[in-house]
Amino acid sequence: MKTLRIGLVVVALLGTLSSYGQKFHLSGTLQNMHLWRGLQIADGGVLAADVSMGLFKDRFKIGLWGGTDFVGDYKEFDYYLSYSASGFSVAVWDIFNYSPDLPFSKDIFNYNKYSTGHFLDLSVGYDFDHAFKVPLRLSWATIFAGRDLNLEGKNMFSTFVYGEYSVFRDKHWIVDVGLGGTFAFNRTEGDGSTNFYGTDCVNQISLKTTYLLKLGRFTMPVFAHALWNPDIRRGYLQVGVKLFAF
Repeated sequence: MKTLRIGLVVVALLGTLSSYGQKFHLSGTLQNMHLWRGLQIADGGVLAADVSMGLFKDRFKIGLWGGTDFVGDYKEFDYYLSYSASGFSVAVWDIFNYSPDLPFSKDIFNYNKYSTGHFLDLSVGYDFDHAFKVPLRLSWATIFAGRDLNLEGKNMFSTFVYGEYSVFRDKHWIVDVGLGGTFAFNRTEGDGSTNFYGTDCVNQISLKTTYLLKLGRFTMPVFAHALWNPDIRRGYLQVGVKLFAF
């Protein structure tokens, strides 16, 4: 009954918001693996989709993101809210990875912090290209609820900070380099230097090349992303293509 009430509230809210100049968006991406914040989340071919509704000239978005690999070892279904204006952005994500091998509840309505597969993430960012014509993007993301607990069962507030700079751009090619690191705000003595992502350190060094393939009036970005994680001493080469975006 509680779930039904929540669903009715969400439907009513979407109905109200739909009067504010809404736009709908749909995109799909195919890639050989899924990389996220220095980590390899899935090591097989992955198909991901994003569907969202934009309001107030697309500054505010309500969306769903999901991904799965071709053999069912990786499954993810996320909700998000975001707002962007004048180069600034803020987003809240409810990330739910219910892959079979993960030791968490596969119940999408379970938000008990000791068993849930969810974690809630707040991120802020700024794109310096908007006002300063510098192709630099900085972001900060902190997990504020869900499966990110210290030894006392309290939220650890694990944080990922990232900077990315475009070293080359033209009408066809984009080359970006990036550097990311992690830490946590709330740990017990027994937690040591651990956090949700690993340990407190630089955990992502990135080199990403994107080719903007033109097919008639459509653009289909094809990308290759080399990522090194010094924390776990691993490297990955991701390749993919954004199949469509509307």
